[in-house]
Amino acid sequence: MTKRKRLLVLSDMHCGSKWGLVKDNNNPLWKWFIGKINENRPYDICLVNGDAIDGKGERSGGTEQLTADRIEQKDMAIEILQEIDAKKYLFTYGTPYHVGKEEDWEKLIADHFNARISGQDFFDINGLQFHAKHKIAGSTIPHGRFTPLARQRVWNLFWADSGGVPRTDVFIRSHVHYFDYCGDDSFLAMITPALQGWGSKYGERMCEGTVSFGFIVFDVASREEWTWDYFIAKELQHATVSKF
Repeated sequence: MTKRKRLLVLSDMHCGSKWGLVKDNNNPLWKWFIGKINENRPYDICLVNGDAIDGKGERSGGTEQLTADRIEQKDMAIEILQEIDAKKYLFTYGTPYHVGKEEDWEKLIADHFNARISGQDFFDINGLQFHAKHKIAGSTIPHGRFTPLARQRVWNLFWADSGGVPRTDVFIRSHVHYFDYCGDDSFLAMITPALQGWGSKYGERMCEGTVSFGFIVFDVASREEWTWDYFIAKELQHATVSKF
């Protein structure tokens, strides 16, 4: 009998940002995160789907950084991921603005865990085929968020018919910091929640829509028997309201 395997999916930790994930027992985001991580142990595989660090923060002159030193940011990400204690790690590259335009800082994180890192990753867990990639297009309208996800499936079918890639069951995307998913009895496509909190200048001043803080867990016995769940800290995502 095939052993059921548990996959943890993390993305957009943005270590180094004031709103990124940091190992600090006084930080509400960290306390929620590590609490939920502990509730769902153990993990066979941990997928880190891009933007593990935040970078120098040039657009805000570094004013939103806990540290702009990418060596320190890399070490912060490693410290967090060591807490997961997964048997195996997988990484995808994030956005160059955050993780390196000339160099790939996330490779140093992956190397620490003797893990592979790629622009996109196809992997099979007990017969269930996954395709992970960091970036996906966003949408400013709620019903438009499904379109980029459904498009992943259509392009995959074209590529699979040509023999270029495996036909995929589960598509994992990140980047836009909101959680969404679509599918039917033949596929599941999702945008994962992020692990950066709400409050950045760019997010508050330039963006609309919801922000989701959390992660995803899959349990896979076979291609026919698998489940998944999401864990989102809704209580930590709220605006400040003044009363007069």
